[in-house]
Amino acid sequence: MYIESIGQSGLRIKYFDQVIYVDPYLSNSVQILDSNDLERLLPIPFSAEEVTDADWVLLTHDHIDHCDPMTIPTIAKKSPHSKFLGPAPVIEKLISWGISGERVYLANKARCLLLDGLEVDVIPAAHPSIEYDDNHNLLCVGYLLNAQNEKVYISGDTVVEQSILDVVKKLGPVDTVILPVNESNFFRERRGIIGNMSVREAFGFAEEVGAKRMIPVHWDMFAENSVSQDEIRLIYKQMNPSFELSL
Repeated sequence: MYIESIGQSGLRIKYFDQVIYVDPYLSNSVQILDSNDLERLLPIPFSAEEVTDADWVLLTHDHIDHCDPMTIPTIAKKSPHSKFLGPAPVIEKLISWGISGERVYLANKARCLLLDGLEVDVIPAAHPSIEYDDNHNLLCVGYLLNAQNEKVYISGDTVVEQSILDVVKKLGPVDTVILPVNESNFFRERRGIIGNMSVREAFGFAEEVGAKRMIPVHWDMFAENSVSQDEIRLIYKQMNPSFELSL
């Protein structure tokens, strides 16, 4: 699997000749729809109109920087063969945006086949706690991609909980973990921002599940919610973990 970070928690993953997008944020919707001061720090890497190669789009939860109303419907139009996987609140949004129910799949706890040779397990995510709807469907999820010789865990927005660690370790060993490092703190909570792991917590998580590589996300998009590369690299040097850091 070739993994490309496309900003915030967005990913483009190529598996042989198939392409998976995860939480693509390819607009300025947070600034337009949420708060004018939440301006992108990174340029849009490519427009949603250019995404003509999506086979699957995996969405972790319904916040607009992950399930973007200015990105997802356009991808659905430009990649008409694409399919979408997400938790129940995401499915509701996709249907409301006119995406056919035949193209959307509910992310539950069952393992499902994404592509030939590539399966996915749905992992609970705590944002900020693990929550279910009235039908016991998870509201926020992560994904564990299982290829023949490689496993990649994409946590989505989450804090560390023992139950999540236990699930990932049980399904492991995991080769690559992709974790958010925009820690929760007083000032972010006062601003209305739900934080995730700290850098140290993310590194500890990666160590505990025995990952060979860790990719930090959710640190580079908005000034109010950012972490510097220098801080990430300094903590990596101080902790000296066994995994490779990919920034």
